[in-house]
This record gives sequence, structure tokens and C-alpha cells, in this order.
Amino acid sequence: MTRPTLAHPTLAPAALAYAAGALACCLVLASPARAETRQLLAAGHWTAYSGTDDQQKPVCGIATSGAEGRRIAIEQPQGETGLVMRLEKTSWAIPDNTPVDIALQIDANPTIPLQGEGSANHVAIGVGFAQSVELMRAIRAGRQIRVFFPSGNEPMWSGGLDGTSAVINAFNDCRAAMIPAAPATPAPPTQPFQPPAAQPAPAPQAPIQPTAPGQPAGPTPRL
Repeated sequence: MTRPTLAHPTLAPAALAYAAGALACCLVLASPARAETRQLLAAGHWTAYSGTDDQQKPVCGIATSGAEGRRIAIEQPQGETGLVMRLEKTSWAIPDNTPVDIALQIDANPTIPLQGEGSANHVAIGVGFAQSVELMRAIRAGRQIRVFFPSGNEPMWSGGLDGTSAVINAFNDCRAAMIPAAPATPAPPTQPFQPPAAQPAPAPQAPIQPTAPGQPAGPTPRL
């Protein structure tokens, strides 16, 4: 992705209000540094990865990189339903906790106004669950992404979306693997085999003796 050179490396604080109908997004402040990441799949200009954040929390994400240390990453920390979009550039020097206005456009679709929070060389933008579903579907189906910085002097970023369908599939597999497995239902305790209680054998019967003539017969014996 070819990028023009910045006049100044620092983004100005955000001053523009959200446009009507803008997607609702929450602020997320986090360091872009990763304690550990592992590439899961590379396709086109994008990669899917798994890893941990600076607080050792598992994350899954997709990312693309360009000239001058530019990077766009979209990731989901374990236990969260929304996503975090991270914009990074090596030369940025943003004061801590600076609100930064962002506008995102996929192909010729309407731009999506967002607001993030910047520190040092990165901006983090929280995207709620409903908006994250729409965003990922648009990225999967799109051909080009553009990122605008309405309140600063950073030129527009643009990049291709080829390969995003494959890396989003890998991203979804990673997310599914992060969900803790339900505890297995314990098997009923095994009982020792108890043979039926032994029954005493019937006593041998004495042979039937003929009844003496004129005497009543005794009880009938069991066979």
C-alpha cells in the first residue's frame, strides 16, 4: 500500500462530533504490543493470528501492514463479544488518551464515523457486537478499505481486501477454540458387581413311602 509522507507525525486531538446515524462505538484503551503472536494463515495482503495481549489475555485477530510501519488489525479478546480495531504507524507520537476521530469506508459504501483513543504510535477503536458483525461481513465481501482521519493531518490510508474471506474463516476458528469447553457430565459411579445372594439348596427329599393301608396320606412333598 503506497502512502504519502506525513507533514507532521503527530495526530491532532479530535474535534469533530459524530455524524448523524454513526455507529455506536465504545472507547478502548490498550497497548498494541503483544506478548506473543502466532500466524494462523496468510492470504492476499492479510494474515490471521492468535496470541496474547500485554495483560496475557488470549486474543484472535486479522491484520494487514503497509509502508512506513502502517498496520490495521482487528481482534477479539477472550470473553468479549465486540471487536477492537487497532491502527498503528511507526512515526506517530500521540499524547496519551487522545480522542481521535476515524472514518472507515469499504468500497463505495457510506463512510462509518468512529472514534478511538490514541497513545504513542497507535489508536484503538472499540466496535460493539452488532456493528462488528456488519463490519466483518463488509470486509469479507469488499475489495478495498479506506481509513480517513478527519481531525488530523494524517493522509487517507487505503488497502486491498483480497484474502480476507480466508483469514476471517481462520479467525472464526480461533475464536471458537477460545471458548471454554463445557464441563463433561460425570459418569455414574461404578458399583462393584454383587452376585445374587446364595440360596440354600432344598434338602433332599426322602423317597415317598407307600402309605400303610388304612392310614391317611401325609403332606405332598415338593418336587
